[in-house]
Amino acid sequence: MSQLQRVLTVAAKRDAKRVLDAVGSPDVLPWLLVGMSGMRPVDVSISNAVPSLLASLGTLPEAVLWDDPLVDLSDGTRWWHLSPAAHGLQIDPSGITVRVADGAMLSLDELPGATVFPPIRAGVRLANRDRFPLAMMEDHPEKGGNALDLGGRPESEWTAAMEAALALIEAGLPTWYSELPTTLSRLVPVGFDERLHLSASYREAPGMAYLTLHPNALTLAEAVVHETQHGKLNALTWLDPVLHNGRTFWTDSPVRPDERPLIGVLLAVHAFVPVAALHCALAERQWPDPQYFFRRRMEVLRSNARGLDTLEEHAEPTGLGSRLLGDLRALHDRLVEAAGGLPDEAAITSQ
Repeated sequence: MSQLQRVLTVAAKRDAKRVLDAVGSPDVLPWLLVGMSGMRPVDVSISNAVPSLLASLGTLPEAVLWDDPLVDLSDGTRWWHLSPAAHGLQIDPSGITVRVADGAMLSLDELPGATVFPPIRAGVRLANRDRFPLAMMEDHPEKGGNALDLGGRPESEWTAAMEAALALIEAGLPTWYSELPTTLSRLVPVGFDERLHLSASYREAPGMAYLTLHPNALTLAEAVVHETQHGKLNALTWLDPVLHNGRTFWTDSPVRPDERPLIGVLLAVHAFVPVAALHCALAERQWPDPQYFFRRRMEVLRSNARGLDTLEEHAEPTGLGSRLLGDLRALHDRLVEAAGGLPDEAAITSQ
């Protein structure tokens, strides 16, 4: 391991972006963060993360041998389930070779059984396998975990639906959309429901979003914005607590039926203020159901107002958290003004 650390340090000095991109892969960083959080033993997390880190890098300045057994391996765009397990891999300036069970040394392109994560757009791919170890841990009262599930729909339907959702985001929030190659890597399908839409993300897995398929492209676009925003804030909380009392002060949630810690309220507001910005940008479109669009836009604005009021009343922000709250309030106020003000509940339901 000490040799690997030294060689990775050399590689990072030569090309920091390449190393950071590999570390940030959804097959690498979540395992490392799970180990850091204490949710899994560190040695288990490292043994799961390092092979895919090396595969994502492709080359290193000098040879490094990883001689632990390999069952699952990913380079970020492809994955392999190796059965029987491979004996390990070697990475050097010429590339990667895997020692498979019969002793043969094969390059990644020669490994049998490669499955490609289908590309959607802007660097985002659809998962057709998921090894994130916390995916079945769930605190939402309406869900029971996030097992990968296409919901009986073909993969092509999923990619087409997500393509349409991302196209809406590109049209409405082009600057936000341009950040996707660094903020969202993988969408994990977790079933289909034509009425209810559910989504999830994890602090230990920034860049990944779990979501159900839904026939409404706007609903999916909202979910992508919502969960990607969670990923951004979750990543920030590894570096700064943002709210000193974020996990000790509990209150009503503006978007959920159960009480949440104050950081949960901030996660909701941080997610849905950009959703409101998306609504604002798309307001002039000809929607099949304009009444629904109006109600949804106003509901989100009202929810954001409640959440911001709660945060401003109770939050004890860090310096960075104070800047974040100020920016969210300023954007929210502009969006309310653009919507012509905030109607009361009766005015919304009458539309």
